[in-house]
Amino acid sequence: MIEIIYDASTLEGSCYIEVLPDKYKGECWNTSSIFFTEENFGYIMPAFEKCYKKFDYYAFNEIDIETWKLIIWELEKMKQYLSDNPTPHSLKDILGFPFVYSEEEFLGNYDTNFKQLISMITEFQSWINEKSVSAKFISVLGM
Repeated sequence: MIEIIYDASTLEGSCYIEVLPDKYKGECWNTSSIFFTEENFGYIMPAFEKCYKKFDYYAFNEIDIETWKLIIWELEKMKQYLSDNPTPHSLKDILGFPFVYSEEEFLGNYDTNFKQLISMITEFQSWINEKSVSAKFISVLGM
């Protein structure tokens, strides 16, 4: 399932990307955070790499709100591309596929996956916009 995880208590193991509405303060699995599986975050990772040149998948990235506006716009372009019913094999030009099998798995259930991905992106954009009102930074805590 391509979705955002809101409850840290449901996580199994530690292979998740945490998005924290604040600067990193030495603690992970914050109750105010949202979480993505590696795979689900991988789909949208090109937006981060394009808009935040210092992005490091394995580090704690403290991203200012102005940069998040660029990321939101890049996610919107990604969503629009998906909404335009692209050929499945053109997706690797837009989405990130973090594992060798990721693209094949995504394409294996294409109709459901692309709808879920659009929904996840929309939900993420809303969450970012909501948190941007009170936070000066939103951090992506990598692996």
